[in-house]
Amino acid sequence: MIVAFLHRLRARRHRLLRPPGLVGPLVWLLAMVGLFAAAMAALEGMPPEESLWLAVVTLTTVGYGDVAAQTVAGKLATVLLLMAGGVFVLAKLASDWFDWRDAVRERKRRGFWRWGMRDHVLIVGTPGEGEAAVRLFAGLVRQLRATAAFRDAPVALLTRAFDGRPEGLPQVLCDLGAVHVSGAPTDPDALAATDAGRARALVVLADAPQDPVSDAVAMDVLARVRALAEAAGRGEPPTAVVECVDDRNRPRLIAAGAVAAVRPLRTYPEMLARALVTPGAERLLEDLFTPDGNELHRVPLDRPWRGRWAELAYAVLRADIGTAIAYEAPDGAVVMNPGGLQEVVASALFLIQHDRQEPLLASRLPGALRAALVPPGEPAAAAPAPA
Repeated sequence: MIVAFLHRLRARRHRLLRPPGLVGPLVWLLAMVGLFAAAMAALEGMPPEESLWLAVVTLTTVGYGDVAAQTVAGKLATVLLLMAGGVFVLAKLASDWFDWRDAVRERKRRGFWRWGMRDHVLIVGTPGEGEAAVRLFAGLVRQLRATAAFRDAPVALLTRAFDGRPEGLPQVLCDLGAVHVSGAPTDPDALAATDAGRARALVVLADAPQDPVSDAVAMDVLARVRALAEAAGRGEPPTAVVECVDDRNRPRLIAAGAVAAVRPLRTYPEMLARALVTPGAERLLEDLFTPDGNELHRVPLDRPWRGRWAELAYAVLRADIGTAIAYEAPDGAVVMNPGGLQEVVASALFLIQHDRQEPLLASRLPGALRAALVPPGEPAAAAPAPA
């Protein structure tokens, strides 16, 4: 019984607050105005248009004084019907309305509001507390906003990271257009409050980046969101990207419906954004950010090289010393991924190299590349013909 009560209590906090009723008070006010008009006609001989005008200026507390009751009975009717029966009711109605608006604003900031969203990005998880969580969420939302696919998409957070903050959702996230719901990733009521089944994209963060149990939570969230999507009548569940603590769980998470399983590299939220926009790109980024596999190296040249970028990049590939992705100009500017036909002057190269390709100084570069290294102003050597 206690468990059922707590469940109903959790579900109730995500319900919409009903606005104060307007029909009853309005009917009451109309009745008071009608009775007042009849009383003024009987007691003061006042025509209907003047009694209506007197009712309006009295209820709104304007009191122009151009029309007023003259008899004691008329004044008493004004006090009873308009002031006691009207002004107080109108003031109470206005007070209830503003209280409701304040309560709605408070529940939204505290994460106890059901938003009624569709085609949004849902980010699930509590990646730490305090400013670290704020920075991660803000960085991820900014990265999503920087992509054409999610520039205008609503963003909802399902997290407990802000439960202890007096202001609720931090202002920096409000300014980015994010909203949030307070709850656990596996709480069905909280997931329903975020309209998870109608989301366009889903990001599941690991609550404990070092604990493989987070992978089990991610699988549970994927299953629950898929069920909610089916219940909502959507043909496909949201495109899902999850953080994976144990690499051995990657295949299981992909089989459960995720398009990408990303290591929890919290200082690089752009990796999660790229995984949503271009699934598979996160594996390339992970490979560069970890010590295993390919690494990015800067290789200085013993003399600047001038020519087309395609010729230099091909010479690097032909020499089998890596893949050139950028160059450094003599003034220190670094140019990433220049056009193949662009004329460049390079004093250093940035190469992606795997384990067997050790970083090489210009003096040790193989002849196929050294033949292309000519001083500025001299014709560049032609790239060797493909074998």
